[in-house]
Amino acid sequence: MRFNSIQFFTNAAMMMSIIFIPNLAEEMGATYTQVGIIMSVYGACLFFSSYIFSKVAESQNIKKLLLLGLSCSTVAYFLQIFAYDPLSLALLRGLLGICVGMYPAAFIMHIYGLKRSIGKFSSFGALGWAFGFFVAGLIGDFDLIFLLSSLMVILSLLIAVSIPEVQVDKMKVNYFSFSTIKNNWSIYLAFFIRHTGAVGCWTIFPLYMINLGADLFWIGLLFTINPLVQFFIMRQLDGRNMEHVVQTGYLLSILAFISLVPASIYYHIIPSMFLVAISWSFLLVGSTELLLMRNKDKATSAGYINSVISLSMITGALLGGTLSGMFGFTTVFIVATGLSLVSLLISLISLTHQPVRD
Repeated sequence: MRFNSIQFFTNAAMMMSIIFIPNLAEEMGATYTQVGIIMSVYGACLFFSSYIFSKVAESQNIKKLLLLGLSCSTVAYFLQIFAYDPLSLALLRGLLGICVGMYPAAFIMHIYGLKRSIGKFSSFGALGWAFGFFVAGLIGDFDLIFLLSSLMVILSLLIAVSIPEVQVDKMKVNYFSFSTIKNNWSIYLAFFIRHTGAVGCWTIFPLYMINLGADLFWIGLLFTINPLVQFFIMRQLDGRNMEHVVQTGYLLSILAFISLVPASIYYHIIPSMFLVAISWSFLLVGSTELLLMRNKDKATSAGYINSVISLSMITGALLGGTLSGMFGFTTVFIVATGLSLVSLLISLISLTHQPVRD
């Protein structure tokens, strides 16, 4: 239960802190393109941090790494309160990205070392997302949201101090080796392309909801649907054919993003959020399970999923901000649909031919 609680609170803090960044940036005078840049700075720093600390988790004490990452994140969440313009907001979001990228690989190695269900573990992350989105919408005050995010990570840190040491195999690490990426390129590439489109959508989504008549409470409530559904779906995926799970996830992503196009008022989005939730559940659990099964460097291979997600946050945020500024919100959803189709094709052609290496 301690691991699930940490997963819940850290993910709640992450989503609570990110949901209204586009709205805060716009209040500070940022254009849609600048909103995309601010979001991409966070993604760039998260990418760099996730890459480095996924490698570190292969050779160092994973509990100490987990505690260090949570400690740094506590401070970084709180410092967001002091952002006063688009530039300071971008810099503080970048600092948070570095801190948040420090601990996920170490954390998932605890779960793997204890032979816990990846699907059930991931589901508590989704439940944290739901809680974070809902509470952020309920509060509606940026400074209070950042403060509460920091307090949640403090609570996670206190719980993490008491978790047992987990013995996992240590490996000699080459920080400049890209063999893991080469061996699993189809998984990472398909995931990256689809998630670039998704992040493009979510970058401008709060602004789109305002345009459709929603207030901050309704934005938080609509965002809550996605992870709440994920919580129930992820728990049902153990023991399934993960190649088929992943491919189904890409197919559902196509349906989810194209279904956003005809919305004329904010509550028309509700069915789309169910589709998004199911597709993401299939993709995250399925891709992580495949990487853990197929690779000996498990912390690196599974940790790279976080690197791919954060890299997508760079490209997706820039894509969403630029396209919406030039052509409007609908264009972003259409492009996301096309990117999901590309990912499905990559998965169908390449994924089933990926060899097992463990």
